[in-house]
Amino acid sequence: MNKFAILLSGFLCLAGAVSGQSLEQTTEQRLKDFFTSYETSYARIGKCKLERFEVEHEKKVLRVYANPAFGYQPFTEENVSAIYRLLKQSLPGPVNYYTLQVYADGKLIEDLVPNAYRKKQDKTRLYGKLEAKGNPWVTNVSRPYEISRGLEGRHIALWQSHGKVYRNERNEWRWQRPRLFCTTEDLFTQSFVVPYLIPMLENAGAVVFTPRERDWQRYEVIVDNNTCTKGSHYLEVEDKKYRWQDTDKPGFAQKYQQYPDNYNPFTDGTARFIPTQGQPEKAFAEWIPDIPEKGKYAVYVSYQTLPESVSDAKYLVFHNGGVTEFKVNQQMGGGTWVYLGTFEFDKGRNDYGMVVLSNESSQKGVVCADAVRFGGGMGNIVRGGQVSGVPRYLEGARYWAQWAGMPYP
Repeated sequence: MNKFAILLSGFLCLAGAVSGQSLEQTTEQRLKDFFTSYETSYARIGKCKLERFEVEHEKKVLRVYANPAFGYQPFTEENVSAIYRLLKQSLPGPVNYYTLQVYADGKLIEDLVPNAYRKKQDKTRLYGKLEAKGNPWVTNVSRPYEISRGLEGRHIALWQSHGKVYRNERNEWRWQRPRLFCTTEDLFTQSFVVPYLIPMLENAGAVVFTPRERDWQRYEVIVDNNTCTKGSHYLEVEDKKYRWQDTDKPGFAQKYQQYPDNYNPFTDGTARFIPTQGQPEKAFAEWIPDIPEKGKYAVYVSYQTLPESVSDAKYLVFHNGGVTEFKVNQQMGGGTWVYLGTFEFDKGRNDYGMVVLSNESSQKGVVCADAVRFGGGMGNIVRGGQVSGVPRYLEGARYWAQWAGMPYP
């Protein structure tokens, strides 16, 4: 009797395992059939496929992961409900009674419904107030007028269309848009965005950030506490009470003339900081470039945002037109190039061509100093064993962003 009970128990366990395996296989086949035959009448999204699925029988949950193409369709609450309904109808029992979760590109499809198509809006997706609190990112203190309305205090992200990119399948650098009427969109759009649209917004009070190089200057001069372009000079002035020190965060350093993909130059060096005080020019840093040719050069500063950073770091740009003062909010924008303006400089190194950062501030805290860049320069990101061979302003945003310290995922 005991022997019979043991044999019966073993048989039932085996049958259960076979039944469970059969259920898994049937579920997988039904899911594959559903996504293979799935089509939409309002969007061409490519071929949909099942990537994988997970079943938790104890919790009665079925998670289904579709390929990214399935997520390319515009989701509404209605078609999400229809997808869940049709998918459940195609599943075998008892799985069709389980809680069903469908993912596209790693996200639940119900989360991919934009607020415009929701009966009840997701408040976590709504923008806050447009007015930024505190000081703007960059303020031109020397501007001969004050803007009380318009776009004062607003921060706008804007870029001038496309640019040259590397095509893996062709192993060459190419424009992103076709040639048309003796130009291409990559070139034509920025011919009015950079000299007209961006200055118009800035003159109305906005701070404009662009993820592409805005300076058409082919030369580039880097002045830094770690490395400098030949002939350029970085200088620190301090006293007994206020001394420059290295930050805990890494900073910029130009170790190479050309960079491979996924290399961040803002992690190769150090950045410097010093406590602030209320008296002018007690301590400061100077960046003195050796300009290769007389002309106009964009000036970019960089720093690290620290816990005690102030929002009114004082920068002075000495150029052929005089001295222009800026206040930079170092509580934001650390670890990248921050555009101050475009100025004319004489050739060579001189005392009336430089950038100065003072530790003078109305706030108690620290100011931070890292590299300063003069001019747009040539593209220096290597793809397929070669650089683009064109000035950086002609390249796509991806390559400027890497040079500007954007971290890769």
